[in-house]
Amino acid sequence: MIVCLCDNLAPSGSGYWAEHGLSFFIDVDGLRILFDTGQSGDVLLHNARLAGVSLEGLSYIVLSHGHYDHTGGLMKVLEMNEGVPLIVHPAAFQKKYARRGDNLKDIGLPFSLHELERRCEVRMEAVPVNLGGGVYTTGEVERVTPYEQPQPDLLDGEMLPDPVMDDQSLVIFRDGEMALLCGCCHAGIVNTIECVKRQHGRHPDVVAGGLHMEKASPERLSCTVEALRASGVKKAVAGHCSGDIIRSLASARIEAVRLTAGMQIHTTARSP
Repeated sequence: MIVCLCDNLAPSGSGYWAEHGLSFFIDVDGLRILFDTGQSGDVLLHNARLAGVSLEGLSYIVLSHGHYDHTGGLMKVLEMNEGVPLIVHPAAFQKKYARRGDNLKDIGLPFSLHELERRCEVRMEAVPVNLGGGVYTTGEVERVTPYEQPQPDLLDGEMLPDPVMDDQSLVIFRDGEMALLCGCCHAGIVNTIECVKRQHGRHPDVVAGGLHMEKASPERLSCTVEALRASGVKKAVAGHCSGDIIRSLASARIEAVRLTAGMQIHTTARSP
């Protein structure tokens, strides 16, 4: 089972809450993983209860990167999971800012390394990690495409464009197919699927999560859609920071739907 517990959108009348953030719960043969924790924790806990998901007894928590909208609920989850392994890239603890006009907003991880080490087993990993049960992290994603560049209004502690080297995704093998779960995909979705192919010998069948295309130029959008089509991706479940990519994906004969809180993600996809 893969279920989205936090997203910017929730179905009207469903009872699920929405917030600017993302979180997935994965249960594969008793291996229970939380991938990102949303922004507040309150939405995460509410939606988990509504979905019938217990967040106690987690096998792992994995952070896609160190932005607040993916990590803000972490401490509330740790209250139920003392000592759980937390998989995170070392760069997630670096300073991170967003330029909003003339102002700077701190968008980094809202908890210090010291605070987290008191509550869980922090495992800082830049390389891929085999979590068991056919689930892997990508680790740090190599940047190889010329059109997937750092967003200029996202800054590091030196006030330079932040490449968000901590960005990582999850790979899940089930029923002969592969799903790729993305947090924000700051590394670029094409860089990420190519990273997956280098690691596992094939591209994913299903891509779900944030694809970081909100501010993409028409040229980048076109290149991205063509690369996904050429790679053989069958289905995209796009949410959070994905922007308006669904129509373009559908025109390339890739099954595409909007991610929402409470949605279950299936690792198998029909052929378009």
